[in-house]
Amino acid sequence: MNEKFVFQGVGMIFSGGFDSSEWKEPEEERESRFVFIGKNLNHEFLRDGFMACRVTEKLRFAIGDVVEANVGDFAKGKVVKHWDEGNAYRIELDNDQKVNVWAPIDIDVYVRKPR
Repeated sequence: MNEKFVFQGVGMIFSGGFDSSEWKEPEEERESRFVFIGKNLNHEFLRDGFMACRVTEKLRFAIGDVVEANVGDFAKGKVVKHWDEGNAYRIELDNDQKVNVWAPIDIDVYVRKPR
């Protein structure tokens, strides 16, 4: 992933999104940081919570793979992007409008091999 994600928040107000600039550093040299400002913060709890959210497994489907996406019923489509706005897959449906849908998580409930 070459896009930078920028997250900002104060108290209960926060926003996040992908920045238009790309990383200049090679992937192995990149560093992500969260900075919390406050009193009596439980650093271990915060660190463990964020580490539990990391993606650790490779996605099952490659870009270009034909899949079925759950849109109420399963519909045939093609994977066009990985990790689009935090969703595991962006899928272009095989219909006249070429509608795009997203599979937020890489599980059969959202996206599966064609049957």
